[in-house]
Amino acid sequence: MVAIAMERVSVWYGRVKALNDVSLEVQPGSVLALIGPSGCGKSTLLRVLNRLIERTPSARVAGRVLVDGRDILAPDVDLALLRRRVGMIFQRPVSFPFSIFDNVAYGPRLHGMKNPHQLRQVVEASLKQAALWDEVRGKLRRPAHGLSGGQQQRLALARALAVNPEIILMDEPTSALDPGSAARIEELVVQLKGRYTVLIVTHNLQQAARVSDFTGFLDRGQLIELGETSLIFTAPRDRRTEAYLTGQFE
Repeated sequence: MVAIAMERVSVWYGRVKALNDVSLEVQPGSVLALIGPSGCGKSTLLRVLNRLIERTPSARVAGRVLVDGRDILAPDVDLALLRRRVGMIFQRPVSFPFSIFDNVAYGPRLHGMKNPHQLRQVVEASLKQAALWDEVRGKLRRPAHGLSGGQQQRLALARALAVNPEIILMDEPTSALDPGSAARIEELVVQLKGRYTVLIVTHNLQQAARVSDFTGFLDRGQLIELGETSLIFTAPRDRRTEAYLTGQFE
């Protein structure tokens, strides 16, 4: 079974159509990079997958989105459980006004974990997965806002991992970071592959080539082409994809 299947998904913001009849499948444990010009619908696609799109009052969604075979757009879906299964990392690092420890423990506590020893284990394991443990292990009770931008982005990743998601969505996670911090995030994406299914929106074509197994090119709300990254970058089937990759896109 595929991890994600979108079937003829369209999204409107008021009268403006942001996604147009998009269908795609994402394999379990793979990394899918979404590329395309600004405003083409990449971030909208991510927000459909955990229904954050519904926080925009004018948004309307049509079609079906299956996660492990179940339509997550159905009215009886538990949104808290969905967003536990489908985590989100945003463009700019988001840390809560708590300590480092409480940032990571926030999700597990929200879902009912109260045992202090168990919480400590989850926080440590999540920070280790996010390659942040060695940098903060003696500072867990300090405010999270004291961390650097790159550290806060890894903290956001640790917070997402702490609730044991199946899918991780990343919306330009390195665009606000320095090159060194961006490289750390890329390394983590590669390390997380296999255990998690990852979708990453990026304007950095080299980044897409480095971290992803599959690449999808969107333009004007349409999915123009999706395939193995090695083939998309060396032998794209659609001339629009080739134009975008070679800097000749209009």
